[in-house]
Amino acid sequence: MEQPKDKWLRWIGIPLSVLLCNLLFLKDYRYDGLIYLRTSLTGIVYVWLLWNVLRYWMVRMRRRFPGVGQTFKRVLVTFMGYLVIVTSAQLGIVYLTGSLTRWAGVPATYEVYLTQVLIGLVSMLTIGVGYEIIYFLQKYREAVEESEAVQKNLLQSQYETLKSQVNPHFLFNSLNSLSALIAEDKTQAGAFLDELSSVYRYLLQTNERKLVSLKTELRFIKSFFYLLKARYGAAIDLNLDIDETALDAWLPPLTLQVLVENAIKHNTLLREQPLQISIRTEEACLIVSNNIQRKTIQVRTQPGGLNTISARYRALQFPEPTITDDGSTFRVRLPLLQKLVEY
Repeated sequence: MEQPKDKWLRWIGIPLSVLLCNLLFLKDYRYDGLIYLRTSLTGIVYVWLLWNVLRYWMVRMRRRFPGVGQTFKRVLVTFMGYLVIVTSAQLGIVYLTGSLTRWAGVPATYEVYLTQVLIGLVSMLTIGVGYEIIYFLQKYREAVEESEAVQKNLLQSQYETLKSQVNPHFLFNSLNSLSALIAEDKTQAGAFLDELSSVYRYLLQTNERKLVSLKTELRFIKSFFYLLKARYGAAIDLNLDIDETALDAWLPPLTLQVLVENAIKHNTLLREQPLQISIRTEEACLIVSNNIQRKTIQVRTQPGGLNTISARYRALQFPEPTITDDGSTFRVRLPLLQKLVEY
């Protein structure tokens, strides 16, 4: 943890505060300048040592309870430690200086002990509160910066998703497939056109939605895969194994599209060796996997993909997806939100 930046306060603030505080006791010093300076020098050394002990305790408690959610516990334990340290130190310094009689010429009475303890506690509270306010503001600033970074990633992921939505190559290939079907089978061409319309309708409708139901996303991926099947034929296959109880769960829109496209981009598609894509539910998660048939020459792709999905999950404060690759199967495990929430 970064140390508090308070050198100026310790090296300049302590001497000034002790010198000013001792002015209140000039009457007790019988207005003797020598006693005032001697007592002030002793006080500066004593306060500097005490301050550093308190500071060390504060830093230890910050390391032990660093989180914003631990603020109450950290402040409580920190100030309880302050109370014990300051009270003990103030009583000790009065006793060790000979009850202030020989050194400062002040009789050691109950009122003197009480006054010294009260001065220490008030000073401790004032300075301790100041440190806590600075620490809180620092943590708040870090939280804001982290939130802005997450929001930036979200906006970037939305931008990358939008680019993939209007990918001219996908549209061009789809139109080529449609043109071929029109010449071969007008009925099938009509079905293809319906699915293409469904895909782009969904793309437009989900621009401003953070979450969609699994049922809605599966309906889209079926239409999307219909277009892929028309292009690649037997070289690609999709297997769905979805528990009906999970259909009302939620996930970020177009997540399945990104994963399917990712599988196609990085693997070969052959009729005799088709790319097998599987989407299934397992407990509270959605598992998307494919057999690995890596291309010998990797094509250049737009940045995003899996990173985009992870960024969207972070922005929504979901547990992030987990990715495994055992050399034969590539698998992405996506957490599903079970609680029904309006987004």
